[in-house]
Amino acid sequence: MTLYLVEGNDITFRHVYYSPTLWSTAPEKETQFKETEEKLLALKLPLGTGNVGKVIESGEPLFFTADGPDGDSLKNMNTGFDVQSMLTVPLKGISSNIGAIQVLNKEPHAGTNGHFTETDLKLLMEVAEYSATLIQRMMDPKFELSADDTAKFIARLTDTPLITSENEIEIDEKLVEVVGDAVIRREGIFPHKQITPNSVAVLMSNPLDYAKRDSFQLTTELHIEETRVASATFIEELVKKYFKTDAEPEANIDIGGVADVISTAYNTDGEVGEVSAADLESEDSAPIVQLANRIIEDAYISGASDIHIEPQEKNLIVRYRVDGMCSEKLRLPSQVSNALCTRLKIMCNLDIAERRLPQDGRIVFKKYTKKNIDIDLRVATGPMNHGEKVVMRILDKTKTTLPLPALGFSEENLEKYRACIQQPYGMILHCGPTGSGKSMTLYSALAEINTPDVNIQTAEDPIEYTLPGLNQMQMNRQIGLTFARALRCYLRMDPDVILVGEIRDSETAGIAVEAALTGHLLVSTLHTNDAPSTVSRIGEMGVEAFNVSASLLCVCAQRLMRRVCKNCKTPYTPEGREKELMEKALGWTGEVFKANPQGCPTCGGMGYKGCVGIHELMVNSEELTAAINSEMEVAGLKRIAMKDGMKTLHQDSFLKVKQGLTTVEEALSNVPPDLIT
Repeated sequence: MTLYLVEGNDITFRHVYYSPTLWSTAPEKETQFKETEEKLLALKLPLGTGNVGKVIESGEPLFFTADGPDGDSLKNMNTGFDVQSMLTVPLKGISSNIGAIQVLNKEPHAGTNGHFTETDLKLLMEVAEYSATLIQRMMDPKFELSADDTAKFIARLTDTPLITSENEIEIDEKLVEVVGDAVIRREGIFPHKQITPNSVAVLMSNPLDYAKRDSFQLTTELHIEETRVASATFIEELVKKYFKTDAEPEANIDIGGVADVISTAYNTDGEVGEVSAADLESEDSAPIVQLANRIIEDAYISGASDIHIEPQEKNLIVRYRVDGMCSEKLRLPSQVSNALCTRLKIMCNLDIAERRLPQDGRIVFKKYTKKNIDIDLRVATGPMNHGEKVVMRILDKTKTTLPLPALGFSEENLEKYRACIQQPYGMILHCGPTGSGKSMTLYSALAEINTPDVNIQTAEDPIEYTLPGLNQMQMNRQIGLTFARALRCYLRMDPDVILVGEIRDSETAGIAVEAALTGHLLVSTLHTNDAPSTVSRIGEMGVEAFNVSASLLCVCAQRLMRRVCKNCKTPYTPEGREKELMEKALGWTGEVFKANPQGCPTCGGMGYKGCVGIHELMVNSEELTAAINSEMEVAGLKRIAMKDGMKTLHQDSFLKVKQGLTTVEEALSNVPPDLIT
């Protein structure tokens, strides 16, 4: 096989391959062919020379056989072996042919006496088509592959049918409507046919993107049974067709477009541009209303958990938190800060005249968008030195809880935790900072024990997940509906399990312990750094130590760590300090993974994709009960818990490193090494 490329006015030999079958019966010929290869690689032919020149010039393939009309030309070829058959196909570039591929004789074991077939010609032309694209990409860094060509190559690579027209598939409009454009746009997966009640056939631009497949299946609770390849542009066309909006044209402006309109309204001299600055500083102006909506929509599609809108001296900065990491999305003139903040306050019915005190609210986003995005946002505002900062936590109503095994529990911790949630009464507490996955774990636990014979009552602020079979109450402090009042109400409503969103004060803590001591299973959250310090935190709230020890079943401290990207993670063996920490935490060291600094398309160049939980599960025991009753310090409680088998957050984080789920850097950035051994 020979690969020819055009260089200026010459045809060069860029690659020559001889099959080992040529010297299988005469090993001494191997050296002869190696020498011939070196001579050919140094050779250049003028354009238009021979069969190769003819193919490059015409762009048409040649197919010769020894017993065909052009057989004489094959016999005259000075190759060192008898040529029975030859295929030569062009490498077609955008504006001209860039070379050719030529193959001589089929392998003897193919059983065709060295002769190629029409099927072989078709296959070689396909190889030449995508080889030409790859070669152009290597020769010209600015060369970009079209979406249609990408889809065509992916379909061939994955042996998956390619769809280029709507006529080739049947589309179930009701299914498309139920899934919604937000999910389809976010995952890039278009469901077109329902195969069974729980499975669908879909279009994907990349069927090997398992992260998007898993996310789609978790969000929709539909299993992907059949996959076909379609270009990203074709999928986008389908989304636009099936999700037509009656909104005015301005509603289709993207976040970048709105930002540009606002930014260009102010030049360096502070003069007004095409849009009036006075209009931009009003919360009712069209650009400000659009900007507020686009920020929320864009954050949701980006998979963000929080939106930060931060006024600075000269700019207004918008940041998203994705997979636990904050990154800047927009910079706007500082003059629009008040208008944007006021618009968001209007959306959650807050007092727009009060700018000196923090306020909390909630946005039901479905009221403000015609897109199929069913989310609520928990909003907190606070006065900063350059204006009011707004932070919005995205609560996706379409999300379902994950099963407990999918949350990152080690096998040992999962077994212990499941035993605790099956208990008839007692108190289970989850602790950790905001965004550490406490709520998801609690809901997953409730989903596991949620049966018709169990009465589960929840008091939440806000309701983050809606589960069938649960009695959920939304707190409203403005009218006096607090956790304490909800708990008092629940104790008279014959509950089996009570979930309290958060224990914040001594009144709630006292009633929660009372509920756990009177035959109810109570689960809640608390803000502490680790599991043992939770005991002293409840004590500080005024609960007697003997009540804590009698009611406590277990405390689970948790964090979320970024998962290292499966596609581009790099193996290495830790040395020095990293090796010492790993040996101390696990009693083991060996090959682990680190993130690729350049990343890849799967992780968006970050090196990390998604999150995994780490847990410190402290289960109550006889010795621990005695220590709590004697009001032992936190360090002493931690030693007893570790002796009873508790794995600390630090140890569990390194266990995830060992399993290849995350990196040493991520483990150490989330949890410091243990001071107690």
